[in-house]
Amino acid sequence: MKDLASIPLPNLDQQARKGPEPEHEWVRASDGALLMLRIWRGRVGAPVILYLHGIEGHGQWFENTADALHQRGMTVYAPDRRGAGLNSRDRGHLSSYKLFVDDVNSLLKRICNQHVGHPIILWGNCWGAKAACLFAQDREIKVKTTPPPVDENNGMDAPPASGEIDAHPIAALVLSSPAIFPKVDYDLKTKMDIAANHVMGGRRALKKWPLPITTTMFTDNPIYLDYIENDPLRLTELSSTFFVENFKLSLLAEKTAPNITKPLIILQSGSDQIVDVAKLEKWYARVKAPDKTMRIFPDAYHCLDFDANWFREYTHLVSEWLLARTPVVS
Repeated sequence: MKDLASIPLPNLDQQARKGPEPEHEWVRASDGALLMLRIWRGRVGAPVILYLHGIEGHGQWFENTADALHQRGMTVYAPDRRGAGLNSRDRGHLSSYKLFVDDVNSLLKRICNQHVGHPIILWGNCWGAKAACLFAQDREIKVKTTPPPVDENNGMDAPPASGEIDAHPIAALVLSSPAIFPKVDYDLKTKMDIAANHVMGGRRALKKWPLPITTTMFTDNPIYLDYIENDPLRLTELSSTFFVENFKLSLLAEKTAPNITKPLIILQSGSDQIVDVAKLEKWYARVKAPDKTMRIFPDAYHCLDFDANWFREYTHLVSEWLLARTPVVS
């Protein structure tokens, strides 16, 4: 497959971003895959954020918001999910949700080692919120201690995806338009066809299905409607196995509310056509965190990062919330 290339993300209100362009770094996952990581390096001692993007998007969609956070001194890491964004390998496919969990686990370990003593914030947007909730649970967590098996075919370490989560010191959880309960869905026949293809395996498991999401569900901002429509990195179809693994991940995420005790803020669009806001509010009510906030932005579409009316309030609110709960380390 030929190398992928992005198109520039437009600035809000035609104003240039104030901070530097992000660093681009390729990091190696546990199975050897290379994953793109965008990094905005902030001030020493300020909060450090790991951002997990949505199902169709990639880390570039977060650039305007990351720039606003960086202006407040925060460091932001925005990886492209495997099979998405600038990652050309197995585009639109995920062999196991556990592999994605391992990717997040490795990134968190890397960030914690590089920012010892800093508050680590986990931010899940849309689909990325499902994994973020798993890592924010306050419960006994299994830590991998056994060495990875050796792949006799090539002599390289090839550990299977475990899906286990190390005990990372996450200071707070941010969820933006979290698709824990999506409103968009397939009909029963399509779901059965997807499941059948997954079970049959092989090429059938790799068969792609168009996502039931349209460009106009993300935003009503003409600048970003055009960007999303022409974005060569956007995913519009996913494999049969991806959808099956997504179903498993969804079931786990739905059960996390009673186990989340870390500070939580949910930033939710009021006119979201992708997220079932009513079900999300019921889930939020079950969250045990004593410090929790849910802010709904009226009339905003799914992607607050592209919203012309609410962007400044959205980024100001989350910045103030984070800095108030994660004081800068001296």
